[in-house]
Amino acid sequence: MRNFPTKNLFLLFFIVLFSKQSVSQQLQANFSYCAFNSPENLPYLETYLLFQGNSLIYKTKPDSTSQAFVEVTFIFKQNDSIIDYRKNIISSPILLDSTSQKINFFDQQRISLPSGKYEFEISIRDTNSTEKAFLTTQEIEIDFNVSTISFSDVALIESAVKSTKKTFLTKSGYDLTPYTSDFYPEDFEKIMFYNEIYNSEKVFEKDEPFLINYFIESFESKQIVGNYKGFKRETPKPVIVLLNSFDIKKLPSGNYNLVIEIRNKENKSIALKKVFFQRSNPPANNFVLDHSSSNTFVSTIPSNELIEHIKSLAPISTQIELSFAKNQLNNNDDSLKQQFFYNFWYNRNSINPEEEWKKYQDLVQIAETQFSTSIKKGYETDRGRIFLKYGKPNTLSEMKNEPSSYPYEIWHYYGINGRSNVRFIFYNPDDVSNDYQMLHSTLPGEIYNAQWRVDLHKRTNQPRDFNATNPREYSQDRTDEYYVLPK
Repeated sequence: MRNFPTKNLFLLFFIVLFSKQSVSQQLQANFSYCAFNSPENLPYLETYLLFQGNSLIYKTKPDSTSQAFVEVTFIFKQNDSIIDYRKNIISSPILLDSTSQKINFFDQQRISLPSGKYEFEISIRDTNSTEKAFLTTQEIEIDFNVSTISFSDVALIESAVKSTKKTFLTKSGYDLTPYTSDFYPEDFEKIMFYNEIYNSEKVFEKDEPFLINYFIESFESKQIVGNYKGFKRETPKPVIVLLNSFDIKKLPSGNYNLVIEIRNKENKSIALKKVFFQRSNPPANNFVLDHSSSNTFVSTIPSNELIEHIKSLAPISTQIELSFAKNQLNNNDDSLKQQFFYNFWYNRNSINPEEEWKKYQDLVQIAETQFSTSIKKGYETDRGRIFLKYGKPNTLSEMKNEPSSYPYEIWHYYGINGRSNVRFIFYNPDDVSNDYQMLHSTLPGEIYNAQWRVDLHKRTNQPRDFNATNPREYSQDRTDEYYVLPK
């Protein structure tokens, strides 16, 4: 199960669940919901249910037509007290005869709810089936800050047309058909979204301009992907509507966030909102190359140097970038290599990509000087990779001559990626080269080795217990001292 964005410093995010559920063996439905506020500060939920027509049982009527019916129950509880309860029977389109196609159909509800935390219970049942109802419970929180900028949830939209008459799909003058999933398969060519921004008139002066940025970022690296970005200039209003879309025909497979951000006239980010989505697009390149490298700093780099520079990016690359770089290094197209290299740095600093590369190049040289071996470049070693990815450690404890242990280093960082007191232990079991291998780390995603103390002391202590986590005691051993109290 994926993690949703946590509470932001400037506003409260409330969980938006986009889940694809299989409701019993017959009934299949996609369910999602979004929270909105009103100018009178009366919050409400919009719930969206898309039923798969061919997953339902249709009952034949006396006139030979047939129809399916789904019973949907919503219950909102607080401390075991029911705050809101509603049960609806949703009817499918009528089938004229047995040859008629069973089409999908949709239901949308708007439910007024005061701010607070709720236990949200959903029950869905095919009334023509003997199967039991599908039942699930989610915790939700509604909390719109009335004194600072806040956002509605970001609604993913399948289609939007100017409304000619008001229906349950109408919002801000458009008939919006919600997209009830966060997965975009290959045949989708665009992602459309709707968002409401509240209280800007309480934060900005009258007629003070500000910027609404919207963009797609990598879920893993949090970097803007290619040229998937736009902006809208605004002045303060009680409610500002943002309805826009991105062409995603060339967006490669991967995990992404669609981000909406408010920046003031000093270009300072003061609020943002995200929604997660997944893309499957096998025909697309594994990396987006939207910006031309012609007449840039990249065009003057000799081919052999460019290859080495691309290899040096590995420690700070996303999986998509690593895959694309590997493909480019295996072909003879120098222009694509240049394009990749330029886009890599443009995505990290669109104002001055060359400056960003030069800063990193200086770090690569430091890694080469300090960590390279006779057979490995500095960036290829474990210490070089961690140095380039996370920077210089706040403290580094080094021990080369403890009689009981292999040479080792303990790197300590005050914080990495929201984790405090992160440690890396490197050791040199061959005792000759400069290739210190990572033995253990407290950072999720890196090597975790519960037996690192034992492995570090195998130089003089070959354990009989293969599950041991502590070696025997040594009088001159300071491993735990450096680990617990880094110096």
